[in-house]
Amino acid sequence: MRPRALPLHWGRDGLPQAPARILLVQISAMGDQVQTLPAVSDIAARWPDAEIDWAVDARFADIARQHPAVRRVFALPLKAVQQAPRDRTRWRALLGELRALRAERYDVVWDPHSVLKSALVARLARAALRVGYRAADCGGEPLAARAYQVHFTRPHGVHGTAGRRRFAQAVFDTGIDTAPRYRLGERLQVAPQARRAVLLAHGVSRPHREWPQESWIELAQRLAARGVALKATWGNTREHQRALAIAAALPDGAIELTPPPAGLEALLRYIAASRAVVGVDTGFTHLAAALRLPLLGVFSAETGPEVLLAEDAACTRTVGGNGRDPGVDEAWQALLELLAAADADARGLE
Repeated sequence: MRPRALPLHWGRDGLPQAPARILLVQISAMGDQVQTLPAVSDIAARWPDAEIDWAVDARFADIARQHPAVRRVFALPLKAVQQAPRDRTRWRALLGELRALRAERYDVVWDPHSVLKSALVARLARAALRVGYRAADCGGEPLAARAYQVHFTRPHGVHGTAGRRRFAQAVFDTGIDTAPRYRLGERLQVAPQARRAVLLAHGVSRPHREWPQESWIELAQRLAARGVALKATWGNTREHQRALAIAAALPDGAIELTPPPAGLEALLRYIAASRAVVGVDTGFTHLAAALRLPLLGVFSAETGPEVLLAEDAACTRTVGGNGRDPGVDEAWQALLELLAAADADARGLE
């Protein structure tokens, strides 16, 4: 008899002794992919012989490929098809990936995304068991829960990396007492002299997560007035305009604006070559946390800092969130403390 409740007990209730073949479904977005990596590390530590495959939107496939425990990545061009639904080439690429996925058989499909698009992928996979969130926790798309035979209830107040690790523990009997291991950028080598600029990760996919432009400008002006080099990039027109507005308020040469790095490795190198990162709830911020960089997370009133769980919490500070927008003074003080703790040279900023 198949189990209908969590936690699962491998070797009992009709389950095999171990989950030999696992399909992870986490379609998007960048930050969510990063936050899923420690759960993969947990699964690999508990079941070292398990084969772990990952279904993901093609835009973020390189993040999944970074983890050494992932055997195969199904890079689904879902966003590309959505953007150009009449493009036959994109449809052929998507159908090809889905056919390859359908050719595999799994002991369990684990879907920590649990929205309609991920539920459809999970349902297409050939598996003895599919596990996802209960309807109330399916990101406002409760129909997704129908794709799963076993459902997980999201613990109140537990999100991000911690939430995915807790979910994985219920499914795979993993341990969660150790520090999260992202296994990201392990092969990167960045010269210490390259880490001179503070990265302003101001861009975010959802407007309610933004920090006001005037706040970014004032923080940048305070840093520039003390001779701190700055850098920033952008991902769309709105972000480009904000980056230009920040630069316009600073002395010439105070900030380096560069186009978005192409490819994950280039992006990781760009972030890693930073003295520190100041970022909102966005993929850049979560990548910086995984890379153990000095990081200040700036959260709006409609977000919560609990989504940010760094591999090295000692070099991370957060301000705002959970009903409160942070002011510049608060962010400035936290940044000074962060830099002073991470870099002896930062004492000159005080």
